[in-house]
Order: sequence, then structure tokens, then C-alpha cells
Amino acid sequence: MLASFLGCSLKSMRRVPLIRKLYFIGASIILLTWLFVRYTQETFTETCHHTEAFQDNLHSLASRVHNVLAALKLTHFLCYGSLWGQIRLSRSLPWESNVEFCVFNEELITKDEVYLQRVFKQHQLLLSYDSSEGLYSIMDPKIGGALVELVVFEENPQIGMMRRIGWKRRLLPPDCEAMSALDCFPTYLVSSPLPSREFGGYDLPVPREGIEIQKYHFPQNWWKEVLPKNC
Repeated sequence: MLASFLGCSLKSMRRVPLIRKLYFIGASIILLTWLFVRYTQETFTETCHHTEAFQDNLHSLASRVHNVLAALKLTHFLCYGSLWGQIRLSRSLPWESNVEFCVFNEELITKDEVYLQRVFKQHQLLLSYDSSEGLYSIMDPKIGGALVELVVFEENPQIGMMRRIGWKRRLLPPDCEAMSALDCFPTYLVSSPLPSREFGGYDLPVPREGIEIQKYHFPQNWWKEVLPKNC
């Protein structure tokens, strides 16, 4: 009887750690699921309510960045959402708080990054770089919320295509057709000299052939206007 009692006790003791482990695993799954939903769920608040003053400041900031890039002899052009704004409205889309220029890595690597930061600082602009995304961010501390982004591309001369850089994309195969995250487009669309178009009262460079580059960057819906929620 004693042996039977001891055997049951040992089995119960073995069950306790197992039950604790199961509780821990279950709680972890619930917590991770909650965190995933919380941080991946988009919130839409006042997405279309940028004031005229804010948009004017955003356009002015884009023009200032354009002037600095031109002085540095760095090729740049409106792209992504900012190009949609230029094509449709000749200004930024009303819900956008940033302006996007695309730039070339082959030109940027000829400039020291500390030198670039110093040049922008001379114009009261702060420059930072996200190496994972291949993305420069430029802001004026006096203009809250407004941002200019420089999206860096490099050329693949073997196939005549431009593709985005950033170490996250370096992990991908250099296959433009299979890897949509590379945002590839034909080099000829950005061959010099680039045309200029009005953008919020300023003349800024744009790609060749108008909407053509958007067919590569927005292959699923380039032919229609896609509005954010609350717009």
C-alpha cells in the first residue's frame, strides 16, 4: 500500500511541472497573439485633415530638400505616393504627411554620410538613415510631423532595372519578377535629364512617361484611386 501511495505521489509530482508548462505555453500564445494584433492593426484617425498650412510647409520642405540635392548633384525624383499627388493634384495628397524622393545609391556612395548630414544641417535640416530599409529621413524640427524621405535604389545593369536597397532586401534573391519587395522598374524611366512638374507651387523632378513607373510600384491597383479609411 505504501508503495502504491508513493507511486501515485510521484506521478502527481511529475504532472505538476507538466501542467505549469502547459499553462505557461498557453499564456505565452495568448500574449503573443494580443501583441501581434495590437501592433499590426492600423489605426486611422484624422487621415484627411491636414491643414492648408501644414501642406504648404510640407511642400516648402520638399523644395528645400530638392535644392540641397540639386546642389549636391544627386539625381532625385518624386515617387510612390508623392508622385500620385503630383499626377492627380499637382501637390501632395491631402492625407500625406511625407514627401518621397527616389535617389540612386551609385551617386550617394560618392558622398560621405557625415558630410551629407553637415550639408543638410547647414540648411536647418536633420538627416538620418535606416540601413534596413535603405531610407533617408529628413525633417525640420520647426515643422512638426512633416517629413521628406529619400528611397534609395541601385541599378542592375545586366537587366536594365532599378531595385531598392537595404539590408533586409539584400537577403532576397535579385529576381525582379519574383521579388516584388525589390520595387524594380526600368532604368530608362529615370534617365537624365528628368522632366519637372509642379508640386505644391514648386517645380520638382519626376520620372519619364508620367504614370508608367507606378505600374511597377503599384501593380495591383495602379489604374484606380485608393483612398485611406476616413477619406
